[in-house]
Amino acid sequence: MGSRSEELMKIVPIPHNLELGVSTLPRSPGLHMSQIYGDLYQDLEPKRFVRGGTPDINKMEAGLGLESVLEEGLKGRLAERPGEFVTDEGIIYSPDLIIFNDVTRLGEIKLTWLSCREVPREPGNSLPQKMDKWLTQMKAYCYHLQTPYARLYAFFVNGTYKHPYTPELLAWDIEFSTQELKENWQMLLNHARHKGMLS
Repeated sequence: MGSRSEELMKIVPIPHNLELGVSTLPRSPGLHMSQIYGDLYQDLEPKRFVRGGTPDINKMEAGLGLESVLEEGLKGRLAERPGEFVTDEGIIYSPDLIIFNDVTRLGEIKLTWLSCREVPREPGNSLPQKMDKWLTQMKAYCYHLQTPYARLYAFFVNGTYKHPYTPELLAWDIEFSTQELKENWQMLLNHARHKGMLS
């Protein structure tokens, strides 16, 4: 008994050999829609979306982990992970989910350190401006999937930022107008052409 209490725990750091920040789906070469709306928001909100910045791999991995968990939970019941699609212009995009329920619906999954203080808790017609990039992405995907319907799942890591921080997973069904989808896609095409991403 005495000798056992004198033994100390041994801890040895080891390399985890995991490739962090890599999606479970391979990414095809070519222009991806995320490059277009990412570049657009670097122009629109340069302090928030820093051009040329290095993404936080741990945050990316947390987001990919959430996607995997939700995809697995929804698979077979409502949704499937569809893989990649290509627009007529040759732009690649890969929705998180396509949900088949009463209608065909785009599903998008986000994990964020933004506050959920201002998000709608009742039916309405807008989300906070800080979620505009998500809406731009969703509208582009919906336009090409030919559905006005989307569902946004957002996991707010720090909740409302009120102590004690309480994570919150929220979801919204969204219906876009045809005009919103067309105008959004035209804006992205104009931006891509202006920046030389497309000829």
